[in-house]
Amino acid sequence: MVKLETELVSNIGVGIEVICPLCFSCVEGSSQGPLNYQLWHCNKCELVFKDEKHRPSQQAEKERYLEHNNDETQGYIDFLKQALTPALQFFEPGMEGLDFGCGPNPLLSKMIQEAGFECFNYDPIFFPEFPDERMDFIFATESFEHFFNPYQEVKLITALLRPGGLLTIMTHRWNEKEKLADWWYLRDKTHVTFYHRKTFDYICSEFGYSVLFDDGEKVLVLEKDVVRER
Repeated sequence: MVKLETELVSNIGVGIEVICPLCFSCVEGSSQGPLNYQLWHCNKCELVFKDEKHRPSQQAEKERYLEHNNDETQGYIDFLKQALTPALQFFEPGMEGLDFGCGPNPLLSKMIQEAGFECFNYDPIFFPEFPDERMDFIFATESFEHFFNPYQEVKLITALLRPGGLLTIMTHRWNEKEKLADWWYLRDKTHVTFYHRKTFDYICSEFGYSVLFDDGEKVLVLEKDVVRER
């Protein structure tokens, strides 16, 4: 079990019990994050998540996403390439996929199409319609940290993927050296769920994925297990 740095986060919720939104384990006690966010830490899957009272409304989420500078600038292109470049090495001709949580300006799908692959867009606020068929690949770049119910979201993504399909995830991970009380990634009001390396170990085991690529910090390329579909 990975322990949070107790000298950096103080326990403020002894005796309170909540359920982990990923593995459904009971979580007791909470800690203080930046901006007075109350954080819960699951000892089973190592998920860290903000208390429900800190979840933004859909309108607040929309307003925040519209503030993002996700236009076609070289800086944002280079940012997305951190996920796209390692994933492309596993692509095969004719594959088609989905940008899951694409936001209001789906630049990534355009980059994927320029690389020669069909890509659809999904976002619960801006592009709420799913494609009719299952996908060969799905990108979730800067999406996982927004999931209120990560079990349900990962279950949905897995259902949208064909057996042997590829899931590329980009989200900053916490680790035992992370100063969670000061971590900048927690300060965004729309960031509510935070993952450790062991959290993704749990996801792979629970939902049937193998790791094809891991940069050790924020980008993972997973392959959906064919056997689980039988």
